[in-house]
Amino acid sequence: MIYCNKLAQNIRIPKSNASILRVRSALANFSCSVTKTSRRHFHDSGRIKAGIRASGVDADAAAGQLNIAVVGAGLVGLATSAMLRKAGHRITIFESSEFHAELGAGIVLPPNGSNVIRKLLPEARWPNIQAVDMRSMEMLHVSGSHIETEDLSEGWTKYPQGYYMVHRVDLHKEMMRLALAPDAMTLPPATVRLGAAIKEINFDTEHPSVTTSTGEQHKFDLVLGTDGIRSTVRKCMLGAEYDAPATQLAHYRWMIDLAEHPSLSWIVKDRASSGPLMFVGGDKVLALIGYPVRGGKLVNCSAAHLDPRDQDSVGWNVSVDRAALQEAFSDWGEKGKTLVDVAKNPGSWQLRKLPKLPTWRKGNVVILGDAAHAMFPTYGQGFAVGLEDAATLATLLPAGTKPAEVNARLSIFEQLRKPRAEYVSQMSSDAYKPPEEQGETGGFLGWLHPEFMEYDPVKEAQAALGKN
Repeated sequence: MIYCNKLAQNIRIPKSNASILRVRSALANFSCSVTKTSRRHFHDSGRIKAGIRASGVDADAAAGQLNIAVVGAGLVGLATSAMLRKAGHRITIFESSEFHAELGAGIVLPPNGSNVIRKLLPEARWPNIQAVDMRSMEMLHVSGSHIETEDLSEGWTKYPQGYYMVHRVDLHKEMMRLALAPDAMTLPPATVRLGAAIKEINFDTEHPSVTTSTGEQHKFDLVLGTDGIRSTVRKCMLGAEYDAPATQLAHYRWMIDLAEHPSLSWIVKDRASSGPLMFVGGDKVLALIGYPVRGGKLVNCSAAHLDPRDQDSVGWNVSVDRAALQEAFSDWGEKGKTLVDVAKNPGSWQLRKLPKLPTWRKGNVVILGDAAHAMFPTYGQGFAVGLEDAATLATLLPAGTKPAEVNARLSIFEQLRKPRAEYVSQMSSDAYKPPEEQGETGGFLGWLHPEFMEYDPVKEAQAALGKN
């Protein structure tokens, strides 16, 4: 047995257990990347540029309008901003980066996530997202022999809103358009302050404030921390003891452009239905999964491996020499190796998750998304659960919400979202464990588990509002 002692739940990872290995390999697929996601596209459109403004942050909001700060312009931050923009609130986004490099990875958008977008952001242009349907899961041994193909078409009958594989850059661009482009909605767009790292937060109930690294202080009715697994807002709220611990697990990651490597088009074309291709049974590398994104033009590859480094003393996402990557796959058959041999700019990304937090809110400041519940990517639920957070908050803060009502609404938000997210996070951990150590959630529950897919955050929030 290999013990990952630093994990919050003291997860043990057996080195040879077929069922656990399968779950491990699945984890490689649905990683919501913690890499520096593509942000050059913030400047790709003149219309979106018009939304990047830096004036009037502290101006009073109009009647019936809340003045809201969103710290972090990742996927959840932009989706939340778009939903709150639609409610008519005044949104200022603080993003520490300058959005230089266009990097990213593939993620899954399951039905509970796509349902939020279709219901609360009908303005979304799905062709921009270039999603690929997830309708099957094909499993191979590392030798190249076929093991099984799991049919997921039933999910499309039950959940017609869609089960997708997407490039996070494409999804990020569309969430950005919805939050910032003047013509995306009739209501005014959010304002973005790039290069505005937050160093201090005042958790006042009536007028919380943020202080940037340049010493500027800005007051709001509400501050939202959507700044990811390494959240500054969370650290200010709870301290560093609730950081995500090392696990001694990591994923090799790279993209394959099929236009450059047409001989690998079988990954997409030689399938009865679209979906991930999973190799399992390796030694140095436990499993590899590849799936199409960007309309089938690219293949996202991710491979789970044990990481013997002191993960706290090295970068969370570092580049990997191609020769070293090929050596790690030396015991694989030729079919799997063909995906490795063309790896361009491969990296190794540490797998981490947050422990259960004592609270998500303090005063009129609340954290959501990975800042509150970064989880293992076992079920591809990370971004979807973040979308549920955003939808809940937007439902609880409709147009006309008074500043005096915010604190009570945040209490409802936490009551609804914290147990739900903690449950999904615990399931993502339990699927990693051997049977004797699994909690009440059991082992791997499948890609179409109803408790994931059928949750409706808007309905839950509306019901909670009706009771208060």
